[in-house]
Amino acid sequence: MNTRTISNIIKISATYAGTIMGAGFASGQELTQFFVVYGSMGLAGLLITCCLFSWLGIQILEISYKIKATSYHELLYYVCGKKIGLCLDMMITAFLFGVLTVMLAGAGTLFQDTFNLSYSLGLGIMSFGLITTLLCGLKGITTANIIITPLLTVTIIIIALYSLYHHQINLGMLTLPAQTTALPAPHWLLASFLYLSYNLIMSAAVLVPLGARITQRKSRIWGSIAGALLLMILAGLITIVVLIHYPESVEQEIPMLFIAHSQHTLHHASYIFIFLASIYTTGLASLYGCATKLTAVTHLSTINSLFILVALSLILSYIGFANLIAILFPLFGYSTLWFTCKLLYLSFFPR
Repeated sequence: MNTRTISNIIKISATYAGTIMGAGFASGQELTQFFVVYGSMGLAGLLITCCLFSWLGIQILEISYKIKATSYHELLYYVCGKKIGLCLDMMITAFLFGVLTVMLAGAGTLFQDTFNLSYSLGLGIMSFGLITTLLCGLKGITTANIIITPLLTVTIIIIALYSLYHHQINLGMLTLPAQTTALPAPHWLLASFLYLSYNLIMSAAVLVPLGARITQRKSRIWGSIAGALLLMILAGLITIVVLIHYPESVEQEIPMLFIAHSQHTLHHASYIFIFLASIYTTGLASLYGCATKLTAVTHLSTINSLFILVALSLILSYIGFANLIAILFPLFGYSTLWFTCKLLYLSFFPR
């Protein structure tokens, strides 16, 4: 492979994985909700999900190149038709608002459970930071994501390997029964598809422009495979470590922070910083996407859109970090399941 091909593979894989590796992923709560609660079968679900991330990521990139799409709207219309595509577009905006609310709740939980400070203080500081940043412009945010994603990756690997070494892993640790309450879906395979669906459609927003621009088919294919492989390694490590610390870990709002706290002070401090940074960057992207859409539809000023969205999010964030993930993410997974099924169909029966 030449330098250009390798560079494009890295660009696609980092963008693909980075889009999915938000604060919900980093906390361990998202993976706990969709995989850990199903016990040992959750690992099988995770493996299937990551294989489909690879396969369907390739389909998104290939279709985008084929139709020369400039935005994810064109992919939605191509795969699902104009009417359903328009509905999905509206759902994406609603989900971005939901993610913003989850991020604010995560900040409140971090301040309350880790710093022993007011939940409201965490909400206020994070809200102020997000609004101030967007009013001052988005310069430097892309750079922040490029820095934070590798740091998050390294920190997760260190904490996971430390835990595996300390507990001297054996297969018996992973043979756990599924929980009978608070399941996002009645079957582990359906839960896996829900997780796949909402992450896949959110990833399309960044994969579509890349797929249309990158002319080398080899780069598109291997970029998707590499991104899915990175996700499988990190998600697998988090899932296994949370299973090892069962049942205490699943009772925590932020499982990975609980596990880091049980290890070394440096691990705990590092994860607090990384998690807070992930909340900030994920919240920023969500607020920006929502505010842009609200401004375009209502013709409100940017500042008014920002304050309206943050005010509504602050009210809803008192539902709680884990509760919001349990409510919003499965709901959006069901809403976007049709897109996943249609994309899977088109991968075998192209137009």
